[in-house]
Amino acid sequence: MENQTGPTELTATDANRRWRLLGMSALLIACIVGACSHVTEPITTSDQSATDAVSTDDASDPMLSVDTLLPAPEDFALTRIGSEDFPIPPHAKYLEGIRICIDPGHGGDAHKHGYKRGPTGVREAEMNLRVAQYLRDLLVHVGAEVKLTREGDNDLSLADRAKVADDWDADLFISCHHNATNNTEANRTTVWYHGTVDDRPDNLDLARHLCEGLFDSLQIPQLTGIPLKSDQLMYESGFGVLRAANKTAALCETSFYTNPEEEQRLRDPQYNLREAYGMFMGLARYAAGGLPTASIKPADDESPSQRAPRTLVFQLDDGLRSRNAWGSDRSMILKDSIAVRIDGERVPHEFSADTYELNITIPDRIESGEHNATVQFENMFKNANTTPNFAITVD
Repeated sequence: MENQTGPTELTATDANRRWRLLGMSALLIACIVGACSHVTEPITTSDQSATDAVSTDDASDPMLSVDTLLPAPEDFALTRIGSEDFPIPPHAKYLEGIRICIDPGHGGDAHKHGYKRGPTGVREAEMNLRVAQYLRDLLVHVGAEVKLTREGDNDLSLADRAKVADDWDADLFISCHHNATNNTEANRTTVWYHGTVDDRPDNLDLARHLCEGLFDSLQIPQLTGIPLKSDQLMYESGFGVLRAANKTAALCETSFYTNPEEEQRLRDPQYNLREAYGMFMGLARYAAGGLPTASIKPADDESPSQRAPRTLVFQLDDGLRSRNAWGSDRSMILKDSIAVRIDGERVPHEFSADTYELNITIPDRIESGEHNATVQFENMFKNANTTPNFAITVD
């Protein structure tokens, strides 16, 4: 963890002293405003009162303030990318061309008194947006294509956030958040996936790499024994934004803004860049291992009789062969990892290690009509394919 407080460089001793003073101040203010609890149901106001609340002077009620982060120039991240503190590793080149949709969580909620704020009123929505913007700067620097679900302090429904990724045809979807609890001493990193570990192994890959990158970059002393969490631990149906996501998706809860010292660190642009850099490094490692895909091969239009009835042919891509490196002519797909299901029922398949074609003969017990097919496999880096779901028609 880098103990720096904004653009001005500090010594480690000075920085640590400053964090301690900020933390003590945060605790004192928290006692005054009585707003340490994040989970209390927010007060809802009318549109008119919401407008009035946002314009309230920050000093009079910090739980309604806006612009709660330390100021930073627009090019703050751009001028630091590639520096000694934020070097770009050679393998980050494999992020080039990957389409990544970043979702800065929340927004448009400043009128809700104390809603998703730290002890002194620092807003999660603002932390999320700044980290997302800095992550975009890092990714664009190495040639990735990036789209944010919001650019300002506006609200967007959970389903609409996921739809942005779908409509844009993103490869990856990352929702940026910070955590909260009644325990003001808690502070740790977790990354969340939807459903069970068997539903979408590609979601686990993304979550794992993001988590490892944040571990390395922030080095928060507190740990949880299982940092990858199913969203069903929170809600039976999971998080709405992950439930609605059709793309490879994960949600980062980088740290706890309800921890007074962490809340003050999260105001700092240098610390926000450190968060984004951790995610970036995780994504670089993920991309270096290749992002496998699967696609349905259309029947040969010139000779449709060449394909037997009730068959499907998928073309697999390990995400590595196109690099044309020594050994790329060998199979880099783990054959035992291949699983094909129709409507959740596993069906037999034949795989060619030479052509990477996956042939499926649909069992007679599966009736004609519309069905859902799932193809899952792993490459040699144990990265699962990011396109597992297909709508098929059985004749």
